[in-house]
Amino acid sequence: MPARSFVPQDTWIPRHQSFTQQIEGYYDFDAYGPNAGVADYKQVSGECQAIIAEAVQAHKTLRAMGSSWSLSKVGVAEHRLINTKNLRLSLAVADGFAAPGYAGVRENLRFFECGYSIAEINRELAGEGLSLQASGSNNGQTLPGVVSTNTHGSAFKFGATPENVVGIHLITGPSQQVYLERASYPVVTESFAQEKLGADLVRDDAKFNAALVSFGSFGIIRGMMIETRKLFLLHGFRSFRQFNPALKKAISALDFSDLDLHNKSAADLYHFQVTFNPNEGTPPNEAAVYLMFEIPWTDNYTPPDFSEDEAGPGAAGMEVMGELFTRLPNFLGNALKGWINPQVRNVLKPYEIKGAIKDIFRGEKTQGRTFASGIGLPLSRTLEALDIAFQAYANFGTVFPVLVTIRFVKGTKALLGFTKFDPTCVMEIDAINTDTTHQFATQVWTGIEQAGIPFTMHWGKFNSFLTRSRLDSMYGDNVNKWIASREALLTPEVRQVFTNDFLRGVGLNT
Repeated sequence: MPARSFVPQDTWIPRHQSFTQQIEGYYDFDAYGPNAGVADYKQVSGECQAIIAEAVQAHKTLRAMGSSWSLSKVGVAEHRLINTKNLRLSLAVADGFAAPGYAGVRENLRFFECGYSIAEINRELAGEGLSLQASGSNNGQTLPGVVSTNTHGSAFKFGATPENVVGIHLITGPSQQVYLERASYPVVTESFAQEKLGADLVRDDAKFNAALVSFGSFGIIRGMMIETRKLFLLHGFRSFRQFNPALKKAISALDFSDLDLHNKSAADLYHFQVTFNPNEGTPPNEAAVYLMFEIPWTDNYTPPDFSEDEAGPGAAGMEVMGELFTRLPNFLGNALKGWINPQVRNVLKPYEIKGAIKDIFRGEKTQGRTFASGIGLPLSRTLEALDIAFQAYANFGTVFPVLVTIRFVKGTKALLGFTKFDPTCVMEIDAINTDTTHQFATQVWTGIEQAGIPFTMHWGKFNSFLTRSRLDSMYGDNVNKWIASREALLTPEVRQVFTNDFLRGVGLNT
């Protein structure tokens, strides 16, 4: 079994340098040895229970950490963290362990321990001829990290990353652990939960949908069961298009009947993304449009040849800003605008590619202090929200590098899933992390709110606009259902261990 240790440390700074958190230190686990298996997994679960017991006794807060990817403080604690990166065991579901009547394909089920990154999952699945059904724009985060903050991508017919998940193993106290499934969608037997994971099987739709997007506040996520699919390819195109009625029709209704689809069928369209540079006009005359179509797998597949020094072919705005950050000059004003526009065009240069999810959605190159935010919108209000963003920039009076990207996602069942609209348009503002950027983003959010446009906010990006009253407006009674599920799964003492300033600030702690 991997040995655990405690590493004293005064501060925690996440990957994107978006904040500094004062802490006492973090728990670390050694890597598994060869031939590690179920017994080792269960022993680590016991160690996690002991860590929770120590925190309860000492009145300390605690969170499990993966790749430290989030830009907000949604997933940190004020005292102790757990580094999960070495905890990587996976399980298939053998014949006899699938629940009677399971509606999916048993052979496609895989259970991944909490330390797996999306890149590692992609490699392991590809070796078995399998693939994730959807991914975020890159692959560095751990599976619990992307799911529990509702990372989304743009698989508008499937959904965001939480929709991959059909089972969650949670350590909920010093002597409690559960394996959650939806009662409406049973997947494995009680013997799988007990024999393989050492957990009690709990089938409950509300509890599962609450824990699915819960930013680490429901205990320690030990692992997740996902439904995969057979390997497939995406045929992708990126090009600058006129922001004309055909593109506006696609954006506002996912109606592609007037859009040039490169001789492809809209029925095969998998990924749809549009990136605007507000420095090119109000509104910009053109946008970078990503269209990716699903095509069959081929055994002679060769990954697309993209330089490791550039943002991946599935890059979202934050990755593009990360690449631009390395080139940013010192001059300001109109001279800066003259520099920005050709640079953006160069980073978003047209392409045609064929690749698997693992090779397209990868390669996050963000360096330095970047700003990224995302709000969920109903499809029918997307053009209004874009106009508010463009007008806000035109009236802002300061020139700075900023991108506005929209991606489209099928709605989630997670109680606090920010991709709650069906479908959801996610509008992202990406820039350099400065006071100027925060002021601009706040003006956009305020304008959207004042226009009466319903919206939600990405949990793992900058979201200082969130308050309890806004959460109630965004999610209605789902907020109380989420809180009730947390209270049902965690004792009051354990809930205090897994709280943080973020939960307190938005009124989700009890």
